[in-house]
Amino acid sequence: MDTYEFEDALTQSKVSCAYPGLETHIVGTTEFETQPTSVFFPGCSFINYALPLVQSVYDLLREAGQVDGISLLCCGKILIYEPDGEAVQATFEEQLRQETVKRGITRYVVACANCHAVMRRVFAEDPATAHVQVVVLPQVLADMGYRVDPATAQQVFAQEWDEGVLGGYAAFAETPEGAPAPQAVFSLKDTCPDKPFGVFAEGLRRLMPEDIVRQPKHHHEKSVCCGSLPRAAGKIEAANKSARLNGEEALEAGANALVTPCVSCCFQLTMAQASAPVYHYLELLYGWRIPWAYCEQYMKLRFLFDENLGVEESARSFMGLAGAEGAE
Repeated sequence: MDTYEFEDALTQSKVSCAYPGLETHIVGTTEFETQPTSVFFPGCSFINYALPLVQSVYDLLREAGQVDGISLLCCGKILIYEPDGEAVQATFEEQLRQETVKRGITRYVVACANCHAVMRRVFAEDPATAHVQVVVLPQVLADMGYRVDPATAQQVFAQEWDEGVLGGYAAFAETPEGAPAPQAVFSLKDTCPDKPFGVFAEGLRRLMPEDIVRQPKHHHEKSVCCGSLPRAAGKIEAANKSARLNGEEALEAGANALVTPCVSCCFQLTMAQASAPVYHYLELLYGWRIPWAYCEQYMKLRFLFDENLGVEESARSFMGLAGAEGAE
């Protein structure tokens, strides 16, 4: 088990997180010599599913001068599902605006399409935060000159092939047993919160090599939901049907895998369809596979500001970040 420690730019809490398992502690507070003004905002799903990648991406962005801080906070979208959700969400969003102004943060680099949509709306609603930029990680990486290396993508794919992980997918039903790994060809899976903006979709296409990707029948603003939204609403049958349709469209497009900019899409499509394996673009960029089959136990931790905003009775686990020494 590895431990990662972060200093939150919004709350000034020092947070220690273990992976896997996500045993988490607030170990103190920090006074920044220079308050971060450009902040990496990975979002709950990324933190829960892929903490080592969160650290790697943060290090990359910081060393390149793209960010000078990080925040582990939730964007607040999930709060709408809590008792008195609208009021709880509105309280959190006001705190987010206030702390952003107080800390002098002018730019967020977000890894999650939900966070991007929520934070754009939240900051635009108040003249005090209307100037705050919310930019998306795949576009930032592409602007920095990064591209997924086809050889690295194939290596990630081939390792799973060699381990026998891919044999049960319909994409390989006619592949002879014992055959070497086929060439990975990825269907581009766009994400629902990005439909009004298209920035994650564009970033994904900039990062992926053209010769190993295919466009499914439904894409961009017409893309089929992965099923996460109906799943969150308890409509499991509808969620699984959406997931299966994504896999079927990948095969129809001539692909044998899917790639997406959304961590939640990866999890849902991995769990609920059997047409083709699913990859997040960062897995292909870094050559590190997230253990999706074991991830459901990890999606349990979301950070708020303080006092849990009244959601301590939730089935979800929320953790307040007020910088209290020794708080858990």
